[in-house]
Amino acid sequence: MGIYDYMNHFWFENENDPCSLSESVLYFYLLYEANRQHWVTPFKVSTQMLAARLNTSKQNVMKARDGLRKRGLIGFSKGEGKGKPALYTLSSTSTDEEMSQTLPLSQTLTLELTKSLPPKLSQSLPHSNIKEENNKEEVKEDNSPSPNSNIVLTLSELRPKLLNDSSWHQVLSSQLAKNGINLNAEALRKELSDFFDMLEQKGCKGKEETDCRQYAFNWINYNHKNKNHGKESKCYGKAGSAEISANRPEDYSGVC
Repeated sequence: MGIYDYMNHFWFENENDPCSLSESVLYFYLLYEANRQHWVTPFKVSTQMLAARLNTSKQNVMKARDGLRKRGLIGFSKGEGKGKPALYTLSSTSTDEEMSQTLPLSQTLTLELTKSLPPKLSQSLPHSNIKEENNKEEVKEDNSPSPNSNIVLTLSELRPKLLNDSSWHQVLSSQLAKNGINLNAEALRKELSDFFDMLEQKGCKGKEETDCRQYAFNWINYNHKNKNHGKESKCYGKAGSAEISANRPEDYSGVC
């Protein structure tokens, strides 16, 4: 499971039965916390800390997490004091919820703890970026160049290096195509150029090369998956608002 799978699952469930604001904020903070703790499940999060970070009360946190569990979005076990905070898991389907209800809590936690973790997840992930572990492993399988990840390069050094790496562009295009994003060579270079413009606007001075390549993939992928967000609705392919001219019931034709 990757972070986009969890996000897609959340919004799918939200369309069927909208979550409360507290539930939505809590879910995405738990998603952030899972990434920060290197996707080890179950992961620990203090309820008191959640209340402070989300600027709400402990009662609201507990109510929100109960709502998320009922929807099959998370699983958790309550904490036992200061030294033993609550344990959380992120669920991709309602099957996880059904299993947690039929098995004792101790067996559920044992099942989660004994799941084998991919070797890549045992490595340290940078805290500054959320990474898609599945896509990261697939890129490595293509025998793409393995840059030195310990050296921080300036943006002026990284820009030509990534823009002119044609072999990496082929790998990048292949991974984007798997997500339904098809870009030709010219369009991909334009996306990468926009990516570096964005980093400069944010005041970024430099990055590790491996980190920058992964960030570029995630940024392009995210932008294309959300490119229709916030646009005006369309009717038969044309944007605009519909003018209502009918004044009597018999004026309506019944066609929308």
